[in-house]
This record gives sequence, C-alpha cells and structure tokens, in this order.
Amino acid sequence: MSINKGLSRRSFLTLGGVAALGSAAALAGCAPQQNKADLAETGEKAAEANAMKTADETRECDIAIVGAGGAGMWAAVEAVNAGKSVIVIEKGQDVGVSNGSIAGGPFMVGSKLQQNAGIEFSVEEAFNHVMEYAHWATNAAAIKRALELSGDTVDRFTDDFGVPTGLRPDNYGAGHDSVRCNFQADPKDSKTQQKGVDRMGPLQAHIEANGGEFIFNTAGKRLIMEDGVCVGIQCEGDSVIDVKAKAVIVSTGGFLGNPDMMVERFGTFVNPLGNLLSVGEGIEMVQEVGGQVSTQWGIAGNEFSGSNQIANGLWGKGNAAFSIGIYGTLLVNNEGRRFSNEGKFANLPLALGGAISLVGGQYYAVVDQAYVDGLNAGTDPWTLCGSDSENWRTGMMTLKDKPLEDVQANIDAGVEEGWIFKADTIEALAEAIGAPQLVDTLDEYNGYCAAGKDEQFYKPACFLQPVAEGPFYAMQYEPSAWVTIGGIRTNDRLQAIDDKGLAIPGLYVAGADNGTLMSAPYCDYEGYSLMCAYSGGRMAGMNAAEDVA
Repeated sequence: MSINKGLSRRSFLTLGGVAALGSAAALAGCAPQQNKADLAETGEKAAEANAMKTADETRECDIAIVGAGGAGMWAAVEAVNAGKSVIVIEKGQDVGVSNGSIAGGPFMVGSKLQQNAGIEFSVEEAFNHVMEYAHWATNAAAIKRALELSGDTVDRFTDDFGVPTGLRPDNYGAGHDSVRCNFQADPKDSKTQQKGVDRMGPLQAHIEANGGEFIFNTAGKRLIMEDGVCVGIQCEGDSVIDVKAKAVIVSTGGFLGNPDMMVERFGTFVNPLGNLLSVGEGIEMVQEVGGQVSTQWGIAGNEFSGSNQIANGLWGKGNAAFSIGIYGTLLVNNEGRRFSNEGKFANLPLALGGAISLVGGQYYAVVDQAYVDGLNAGTDPWTLCGSDSENWRTGMMTLKDKPLEDVQANIDAGVEEGWIFKADTIEALAEAIGAPQLVDTLDEYNGYCAAGKDEQFYKPACFLQPVAEGPFYAMQYEPSAWVTIGGIRTNDRLQAIDDKGLAIPGLYVAGADNGTLMSAPYCDYEGYSLMCAYSGGRMAGMNAAEDVA
C-alpha cells in the first residue's frame, strides 16, 4: 500500500482541493463565519452542481456500476455471470487504482486454503465475534452473508481468475493460524504479491468477455430518478454520459480523498494513504435522492507507523521517526496530556489505533535519548519493551528480530523537517510544542514507570519506558488511514434505504460507500474491510441481477 509514500504536501493539498469540490457546497453551509448571503450562494452552487445536465451521449444496460474497486469489480462479475448487461464507470484510468486492487488481502472464513491447512474456523464463530465487536450496530443479515461468501471469494480469485493466494499469519490474535489471505505466489516473498491491474485485470477480462463494458476516466455524478425509482446514472469525463439502467450499484470507495469531509466527520485532519480519487461523491449522490447515512464513522488506521503531512514521504514503514508512536510509548495530545492506553494502540494498531488516533487528533509520542539509543543500537522494539508475548502479541509477530535501521538519522531528519521536536529539558520540550502540561504529565508518568504500574490507564508494564534521560523528543503525528468507515445505510440486500427504512428501488451501495457492514472502531479481524468490499460487491451484484430479472 505504499503508492502514496512519496506524496508531497503540495500535491496532497492540490489533490485534496480538487477532491473536496464534490462536498464543498455541503460543508460550506456549516461554516460558522458565513453570513446569509454566503449561505444563499452556497445553496445555489450546490443546486447547480446537482442539477442534471444535457447528456452528450446515452447508453443503456441492465446494471450500471459506479466504481471499479474491489466491490465494483465483484459486483460486475456476479452480474455478468447472471446474464445481465453491465456498464462499469471508473474515475481512474484502469482497474488498478483502487484500494481493493492494492491492499494486502481479505479476511476469510472457510476457504480452501484454510481447509487444506486444517484450520477450523466457522462462519458462526466469525459472525458472533463481528457482531459483538460492533455491539450489533451493523446489519446482522448482511454480515452473515458477507462472511459466508468470503472464503469462496478467495477460492475464486485463484480457481477462476488465476490470481495466486496464500495464507497470511494471524498477527493480531484472532485465535487461528490464519484468518486472512494474501495475493502472493510465494507467501514468504512480498515481492510476488499481485497488485493493481495484475490482480483485477483477470476479472476485467472475464467481465468484458461476457459482454460487460468499462468507461474509464469518468465519474458518476448524479443518480437518474423516475417516480422514486433509480433508473440510471449521469457521468462526467470528456463528455456527459447518461447511463440508463434497471439498477445502479454505487461503489465509489468512501471519502479518503476529501479532507474537508474527513474533518467534518472525524473532527480532525486525517492523512490519506489510499486512493485519493474517492471523495465521497457516491455517498452524497445517494443522500441527494433520499438515502440515509449510517451511525458508524471511523477509519482503518495505518498499522505500520504514524504520519505527518509535512514529513518527507508522509509516512514510512520501518522508519523509527514514524514508527515509535505505535510501539506503546507515551502519547500526549496538544495540551500535553495522555489520552489512551498506549498498549492498546500497539497491540491493535489497525483497528483500535485508528480510533485512538482520532481521539488524539494531532498528538505526540514522547521519548528520551535512552530509548532512542536502545533502538539505534540494534535492539528490536519488541525486545526493548520487555519481550512480552502475552501483552504485545503484535510486536512479537511483526517486530521480533527486526531491528530498525538508521534510527538516529531518521529522527534527526524529522527534526530538520519540523515535525519532531528536540530539547535538553522537559520544560523546554513542553515549551517547544506549546503544551506546558507535559511537565506534570511526565512527572506522573515516570512515577508509574518506577512503580511498574500505570495507575491512570493501566497499560501493561512492558510499555512503561521512562522518559528521564535527555535530550528529549516529541514526535508529532496526525491520524492516517487506508480507507474511511461510514456511508449509506442499506438493508441486508445492500439496497439504499430511506428514513422509513424502506428500499429505494433500483439503488444498491457496496464497498466503502456502504455503512452497513463495517463498524467503528474497525473490526479487529485483519483484512475485514477488504472482505466487506469483495463480499459486499458480490452481494450487490447478485441481488441487483435477481431484482432486474
């Protein structure tokens, strides 16, 4: 997922500014500094943006699919397999730009890979865990069906399309040898992973061989409604195209590329690490015709490291300057106060880490020179924190015997870039970050380290590394995400529903636009969002094909 590693602040803000156009009108209406005239102008612009345009061309099909990510591609596979004519509209240049074509691999239950390895893992066990984790705030029937399809989907990648799959280790303590696949010809060699067009191209070939069409470099903009029924989608690229259809499946990938929408939903800036083409258009166009949004909003956080938009490269796996924030070290907010049990972040950096980072907003990892020297000397982070396999399983699975390189140099570079702060005293460090309460926080925290027990948030003792030997460092991080969580409420058939809970005829929502399958915080089954995308796409394709029969 390192496609955006070299993303500069300037290019991000440029893309973000363009991306935000889709939702700027709605967001501007919430800005407190606007007067009535501004609000009226905003409303006029929103109405103009949502108004239907005169199409340069009209096409027809049984099912129109907006977005060629993991959900859209599998929806199209199911639709053409059911004998339906399909048109897929994709904003990118090909089928290899989405998170679904790049992410490591999906969660799965009952795959041939698991059966052949003797892994006994049932849909019942997975279902109960997922629903309890979400406190039953998601759609139970939809989740049950998604889980039932998950193993078969992985099988079909290899059996039907020749995309290699293998077992991925259980890094996050799900309780089985493997609950997730990867797309590697050699499970031990990440360089053999199939990504982008290599992964999704075979699905595209199948769809086209069965009569499906793709329209690239074109975005779905407005749903076409007649008497409360969705009968198509108006698209814009080089021209305006009306795609008339008996059903429309919206799967545009959430809103990772829309910084304004993320601030609105999460209350803080979030660095995007996935597909910047996903700007929330799908969610907004469904809302425009009466679809309702979910109650679950969050992010799938970066499980490898922290992030900062002014850093060179945004983030870096294996770079100490970025990674120290997910190692259970002291974390403080902009006021200099702790805000979490940092051990939870370290053990579940993808799931709980994303949620905790949103609580922190812009936050700091604070360490001293002794800790930095330990890493710089070649001690791996797991060993440095006491080699506690019970309280830091993720560290044991992913960091043991993997020392970081160029630790001091990485940190010094962050100081030069202006997002790491260094000072000889705690008082000077607190002043440097504008958080005077850091002094009292560290005094209290070092007391916990000396006693071997965290009396505030009760994190395991292995993470209680004192911050006592100067110079001292405060590494500024911002939340970062691979994908957003939250979108349109649907029923168990993945049909968009109105405020009465009734389906909007002809309209389906899958992938990250769907607010029914993923919970916030992100489920602690690794690869869960990708499973939701693939299975959700299949469900939407199957159901739409059945309904237009």
